[in-house]
Amino acid sequence: MFQVSTPQSSEDWQAYYSLRWQVLRAPWNEPRGSEQDDLEQDSEHRFIKNNDHEVLGVARLHFNNHQQAQVRYMAVAENARNQHIGSRLLHELEKLAWTQNANELVLFARERALTFYKRHGYEIKEKAHLAYNDIQHWKMIKQKPSEPGWFRHPAWTQTLQNIWRESIPISDAMGIKIESYTDWQFTTTADLNANLNPHNTMFAGSIYSLASLTGWGAAYLALKEAGLAGNIVLANANINYLQPLLNEPRARVDLNTCKGKLEELTHIGKATYLVPVIIYDGEHIVAEFEGLFVIKQA
Repeated sequence: MFQVSTPQSSEDWQAYYSLRWQVLRAPWNEPRGSEQDDLEQDSEHRFIKNNDHEVLGVARLHFNNHQQAQVRYMAVAENARNQHIGSRLLHELEKLAWTQNANELVLFARERALTFYKRHGYEIKEKAHLAYNDIQHWKMIKQKPSEPGWFRHPAWTQTLQNIWRESIPISDAMGIKIESYTDWQFTTTADLNANLNPHNTMFAGSIYSLASLTGWGAAYLALKEAGLAGNIVLANANINYLQPLLNEPRARVDLNTCKGKLEELTHIGKATYLVPVIIYDGEHIVAEFEGLFVIKQA
């Protein structure tokens, strides 16, 4: 999995600025140095490298004032497109902004990037500048969501959390909350103290409930992404308990591991969706769950 990090060495910084120039300036014959501005020292910088230490994507965050932060210089190498590089960088910058008490994020998007930013909750506010007499930019704004990790379609995530609280009261008693929803994964957490067994570890039934509810949530969000709606029921499930859960209950669905043909809901009124869920204690895997969900037209 790609890791977002901060440039540290001189080699890191050279590669960081080189990619920024190559993607955002060189195609318009702008000189080296034009990829930087006066705010570099007062900004947060993030990049992603592969195993060969090649920089795949870069991005920057700075504060315009106490309430508003701005994303700038988002760039992804051409050979690294369609791997969620930009999404991972944007997610990291958003978490930085929200945890530092920003109320909104602003950016100026090129026309070809509008769909990308809209998908992540940004709204077009107005037509902005025309760069190099060629590239139209648009001012876009995103308001702070209820939780820092609610990155993709935060309104959907809020609705899902409300459904759990109102329709499945035990989820609230267990302290199950949505931690994050991104292009690549869906994660939840639970309150350990509300789910302890006599051995002071998480009750096996609570682990199962966390896994099944997380899988159900992933199916719900997949339906939303497909523009569909239906009644979701867990039809079959398997779980392997690998070790006791002692500290921090977390559940994760890697979205590319889910399998199903949701379009069958439209064609035949029914679809199945297989969702693998990994249960963690902090960063350590403690259980593996696989749920088969049946979805029927509402």
